[in-house]
Amino acid sequence: MNDPNGMLHYRGTYHFYFQHAPDSLVWDTMHWGHATSADMVHWEQQPIALDPAVHPGELWSGGGVVDGRNTSGLKDGDHDPIAVFTGTQGVRMFYSLDGGMTFAAYDEGRVIAQPSGHESRDPKVVWHEPSQTWAMVVWSDDNGNGADFFVSPDLRTWERTDRYVADWLFECPDFTPMMLDGVVTWVLRDGRGSYVVGDFDGREFRTDWTEPCTITVNPGGAGGPYYAAQSFDNMPDDRVVTMAWQGLNRGSVWTGNASFPVQQRLVATPDGPRVFSLPVDEIASLRRSTTSYDAQLVTPGAPLLTEVDATSYELEATFDVSGAVDGSFVFRLRAGADGSSAREVTYDVSAGTLDGVPVSPDADGILSVRLLVDRGQLAIFAADGVYYACYNVDFDTTSTGNGVQLTTTAPLRLTSLTLHHLSSIWPTSE
Repeated sequence: MNDPNGMLHYRGTYHFYFQHAPDSLVWDTMHWGHATSADMVHWEQQPIALDPAVHPGELWSGGGVVDGRNTSGLKDGDHDPIAVFTGTQGVRMFYSLDGGMTFAAYDEGRVIAQPSGHESRDPKVVWHEPSQTWAMVVWSDDNGNGADFFVSPDLRTWERTDRYVADWLFECPDFTPMMLDGVVTWVLRDGRGSYVVGDFDGREFRTDWTEPCTITVNPGGAGGPYYAAQSFDNMPDDRVVTMAWQGLNRGSVWTGNASFPVQQRLVATPDGPRVFSLPVDEIASLRRSTTSYDAQLVTPGAPLLTEVDATSYELEATFDVSGAVDGSFVFRLRAGADGSSAREVTYDVSAGTLDGVPVSPDADGILSVRLLVDRGQLAIFAADGVYYACYNVDFDTTSTGNGVQLTTTAPLRLTSLTLHHLSSIWPTSE
């Protein structure tokens, strides 16, 4: 698998479509795979949603929406139409009248929107409430990297209204309305998670940002540990939740995985608006047992968590570093009795950096760190989500044990520490 596609929520079910080569361990003829979930945590595989033997065009990355207003006029039965958009060098639409399980080509698969430039792909569609219209962004190479903007009243007829040109904006745009101090603000991002914040009037996107920020502190290209994140459409409570493709994880009969879903919010900071990311609250349903520690002073040579044996877990810790001037705390992951570990996560108090990236505690000197560890994945969150790192780590082959340790190089005040063992996301039948 690679890019997430057409992610949406419909009548209590989350639909995760994704780029899929069912007969290959490398990128090949693209299909749309499909999985469903009631909580974004426990998943069930479904039959392939888009198949090039049945659905015309190149079925590359794209978005999907629930047409709950029946603006398309395609409704025929109890279900609202679900429309997905894909195609290269021209956008095609496929629609479902059975709740997103099977799809038909609209108008025999003709191109319904033609972006500028020689190359284009990855349409993403979103509803614009003030104008009561649909908006689409599509990557294209006209005058360099950028995104074409289209609008439509009915998902079937599209007008190109704007183009945003930026060297950094390459592939898989996601366009999301997010609240900032009570005002709807728009976030435009690309495949590697670079983003800018601006305004959208239903036809044109405007931003005064000259350089983008990044969702993760470790942005990379296609095939890396974080790429092509997309937000769910039609979310309950208007939450913004995204999942990305992690391309470095692989087994003997499969390649690629999805990142754990994160809820994102736009926060005003002294440096301007920033996207903060944290795991969705539904992760709590995976917790099967918990190890906790009271507040205490952690000293060198007296590590914590040494009795833990775990492969898939969530670790939450907070530190009071307000009075500390030097030293580091280190989480050693998949540690062995021989002193080795597969990965370390280090906060340097004097430098104020987490794994080399500047991270500041809050106004009271409290720093929060949260880790999600699985056999092939590591996600790191800190400072309430301003810091987000997403990695593939092949723990099974790099580790000599399943231990976990918290160590320090100087006395540091721990205010809380909890480790949750996590159950599998898959039914036993999977």
